[in-house]
Amino acid sequence: MNVSSFSLAKLIAAFTILFAFIVVIIGSISVSMNNEDRVAMGVQSDGVTLAGMSRQEVHRYFEKTAQQKLKQTAIVLTFKDRSWNIRPEDIALHANVDQAADEAYRTGRENGFFLNLITQMRCALTGRSIRLTGAYDEDLLNSRLIQIQKDIERQPVNASARLLPDGRIKKIPAVIGLNLDIQPVADTLRSQLEGLARTVSVHLEPEEQLPFVRDEDLADIDTVLGAYTTRFQPGDRGDNIGIAASHLQGVLIRSQAELSFNRIVGRRTRSAGYKDAGVIVDGEPAVDVGGGVCQVSSTLYNAILLAGMTPTERSSHSLPSHYVPAGRDATVADDLLDFSFRNPLPHPVYLRIANTGSALTIYVLGTRSDLNGRSISLLTDGPAGRPSLYRLWKQNGQIVEREYLHTDNYS
Repeated sequence: MNVSSFSLAKLIAAFTILFAFIVVIIGSISVSMNNEDRVAMGVQSDGVTLAGMSRQEVHRYFEKTAQQKLKQTAIVLTFKDRSWNIRPEDIALHANVDQAADEAYRTGRENGFFLNLITQMRCALTGRSIRLTGAYDEDLLNSRLIQIQKDIERQPVNASARLLPDGRIKKIPAVIGLNLDIQPVADTLRSQLEGLARTVSVHLEPEEQLPFVRDEDLADIDTVLGAYTTRFQPGDRGDNIGIAASHLQGVLIRSQAELSFNRIVGRRTRSAGYKDAGVIVDGEPAVDVGGGVCQVSSTLYNAILLAGMTPTERSSHSLPSHYVPAGRDATVADDLLDFSFRNPLPHPVYLRIANTGSALTIYVLGTRSDLNGRSISLLTDGPAGRPSLYRLWKQNGQIVEREYLHTDNYS
C-alpha cells in the first residue's frame, strides 16, 4: 500500500467515526427532544409501550391496569371439594400505582444531562420494563389463613369396637387427622400477590395424622377372648375405680406388644381426680389417695389370663383381697409396683370396660381362631395363705394343658 492509499484509508475512517458521532449526537438530541416532559422511548409495562405519555397519562394507565387486576377474586384456596375465596379488600390488597408511574416517568431524568442522555439512548435501543407491584396486609391474610386452618384441621380418632348386648361386636372406623401448616401457603401467596397475579389458586395439602388404632387393627376381632367382673360399693373408692378403669377403655395391644398398667393409667393423684380411700400398707388397712385402683388391676389380671395373655410383671397384696379369690390379685403402686402383660397371639387384642357404678367388667376382645378352639379356666390350689394358681387349657371339654402361674404367700 502506497502513502496516498494509506492516507485515503485514514481519511475514510476519520469521516466514518465523525459521521457516527454526528448520528449519535443527532439521535441523542432527537430522543431527548422527543422525551421532553414525556415518558422516554422504549419504556413499557407488560408489553404495552408507555413512551410519549405524560406524567398524568402514565399514572392513569397504571390506575386503570390496577382496577382491572383488582376487580377479581384475589385468592382461591381449595381442599378436596371445599373452597375458600379471599377478595382484595379482605386483605387490603392494592397496587403501587404511584410508585410504578413515578418510576416510568423518572427513567432518563434522575441524573445529569449526559447520564440521562445515555440512559434514554439505552432505553430507546434495548427498552425498559416497568413492573406494577402490589402490597397487602399480612396480618389480615394470616387471620384468614388461620380460620381456614381451623376449618380443615382435625384430630385423629382411633378406630373402636363396641360389645353389643346380644354379644355382637360393632366396629367404628378410624378418622385420619389433618394438620395444615399455613406458613408455606403464605410464602407461596406472597410473590403472587406482590406481582398482582390474577386470582391466585392454591390447592391445600394438609398432612395426614394416622390414629394409633386403625381399621386394620380391628379387622379380625370377632369375639370375647376373656372377661372378668368384680363388685364394689359406690363412694370415693368406687370413684377411684371408675377413673382408673376409664384409662383402659379402647386400649389396643398388638401382637407381641406389652401393656404396663401404670403407664396406661397414670399416677394416682388428687390433681387427676383421685380421692382418699381404703388401701393395704405393710399388711395393715390404711387410707390413701387412689385407694381401690388395685381392684382394677386385679380385674384386668383375671381377664387377660382367661384371654390367653402372658403376665410379665405381677405382685400380690400382703393380704388376700375380698374382690377376687386368693392368688388372683395384682397390686400396683406409683413408682413401686406395676402390673404388665404381653400379647402372644397372632392378632391384636382390644379392651372394653363396663362400669355400672357397683360392678366392673373388663372384656378382652380378640380373634377367635387365635386360641385354636381352646378355652381357658383358672384353678387355685393349696391353702388360703399360700395358694398356687394354674391356668387350664381345654379342647373339646378336655384339659390339654395345666399351666402353673405362681404361688403367693399372704401374711
